Amino acid sequence: MTPVAATKDRLLKAAFDEFAARGFAGARVDEIASRAGANKALIYQYYGDKEALFKQVLECKMYELGSIATDDPEHFHEAIGDFFDFHAANPQMSKLMLWEALDFGGKPVPNEPERKKHLAQHVAEIEELQRTGFVDPEIDARQVLVTMIGMVHVWFSLPQMARMVSGGNPYSAEALRKRRAHLVQLARKILEVR
Repeated sequence: MTPVAATKDRLLKAAFDEFAARGFAGARVDEIASRAGANKALIYQYYGDKEALFKQVLECKMYELGSIATDDPEHFHEAIGDFFDFHAANPQMSKLMLWEALDFGGKPVPNEPERKKHLAQHVAEIEELQRTGFVDPEIDARQVLVTMIGMVHVWFSLPQMARMVSGGNPYSAEALRKRRAHLVQLARKILEVR
């Protein structure tokens, strides 16, 4: 990795941590630079401004998330486990999404057209699975996607509830294993053809 690429990578990681901790409005460019061990001017040189940096952070994380394959129609319900694994490895992602909702409210969010297109592709996948008999055609594909996203996010966006209900550390290996298994089982029941 070149020195420039390494610096850009450190800046993106630091920005992800800062935005997840404080949201877009609360994040400080000085703090991002400090966390990355870089000069603040490099943020502006490489990314333009704070919003462009936020957009880049989201784009990178969405790309990672989008790389999760759901190719096997007979095991489509198991994809929720892979999405859960991604969030378990990146628990700050849910915080970042919550901050995005608070900071942008009803306004368009960074990368919204690209993200809408990506989400529409997931809906189209579900609709194709409905046409081919792998997913119940009686359920609304758009609602299914929102429900599946919500079932994953709640564990990480409301850890206090997960802790109080499950009776332990929601991030322990055992708690994560149980939650993942539950989500796959629930997805199977929701999606199965009746």
